[in-house]
Amino acid sequence: MKRLGWFVVIATMAVLPLAAERDDPALYAVGALGVSNLYSTYFLLGTLADGYATGAYTGEFADELARDLIGLSESAVEVLEELAADDGLVDGDRDLLRRMVSAYRLLINQAWGLIAYVEDGTDTEVWFRYRRAAWDEISELLGL
Repeated sequence: MKRLGWFVVIATMAVLPLAAERDDPALYAVGALGVSNLYSTYFLLGTLADGYATGAYTGEFADELARDLIGLSESAVEVLEELAADDGLVDGDRDLLRRMVSAYRLLINQAWGLIAYVEDGTDTEVWFRYRRAAWDEISELLGL
């Protein structure tokens, strides 16, 4: 797992300079931290679902943590959308921010799918649909 973590860091640093202007360290940091958080949130949702499915986590815990992740992701969407509306951004930076927003929305829907699964142990369709779509977007952002 440690090796995979280093790969993500290296991949993030290799991909982001193509979209974010390196002469704006704050914007570069937003991109690097945002993509890293997308990756972490994706894997946290997977770990949470596995923990619930195997009985390691209660339904109450899974529901609560999934709702926490929804709230955090909604906050990220809000600030990224505000930043993307800045007239001073170049198109490549704006496009990166919009793709990050799209990935966060997919993760939000994936979390709602987990909540649906917790409420009805047979309802996994939403979970898997958004999980696959979120990974496609996140892996593309990371250049994997």
